[in-house]
Amino acid sequence: MDRRSRDRYRKGSHKKPYKKRGPYKKKQFIKRERDVVVLDLLPHGHIEDEKPSWARSPIAQVLTFPDFVLYEVKFNRDSDIKVQEKHTYEKFRRSKKLGEVLKKIDYDDLTSTSKALIQQIIEKEVIEREELFIKFFNNSTSITPRLHALKLIPGIGEKHMWEILEARNRQKFVRFQDIADRTSISNPAKQIALRIIKELQRDGIKYFIFSKTKKYE
Repeated sequence: MDRRSRDRYRKGSHKKPYKKRGPYKKKQFIKRERDVVVLDLLPHGHIEDEKPSWARSPIAQVLTFPDFVLYEVKFNRDSDIKVQEKHTYEKFRRSKKLGEVLKKIDYDDLTSTSKALIQQIIEKEVIEREELFIKFFNNSTSITPRLHALKLIPGIGEKHMWEILEARNRQKFVRFQDIADRTSISNPAKQIALRIIKELQRDGIKYFIFSKTKKYE
């Protein structure tokens, strides 16, 4: 074996062993036109972070609409960003209030402040997007031969489902108040909000009808 061959042999023998990569994690992002509401601000990041407080990134917990997905995003400590503030993600970025998306999170990752606010924020958003959810009440169908999509809404059982189906067959619903007046469902917006929270919690949820949290994984 000549000298050049010996050198190549030695170099090859010192290669690091191949390491199998872990499971692929999809890089998360928020579309520029997506509406975003701030649930909580953590100026010094999470307290369980092992880094010293001065080295942690400031984190905002946010919820996007109308896909209803939770994220943690960097925010600018020097900005005047506030909890419950809502804009498109593009506007937050242009005003230098929010930065890059760190990760998509689950309901259990939320702070106590975020959990305390999320139902009223979602309910308000459902009311603002009333037309979208009225279409659900008017057009929803069976998911399986034994399960109708309406029965996934908290408080709607077999009796309420038939009541809604019969009412919409006579005349399509036009407002939440219309549903309340013509059925025994007194607060449709609240019940929709509770379903969205269940989908964010994900515990035992098989069908996601409003939140895209599972789809975005």
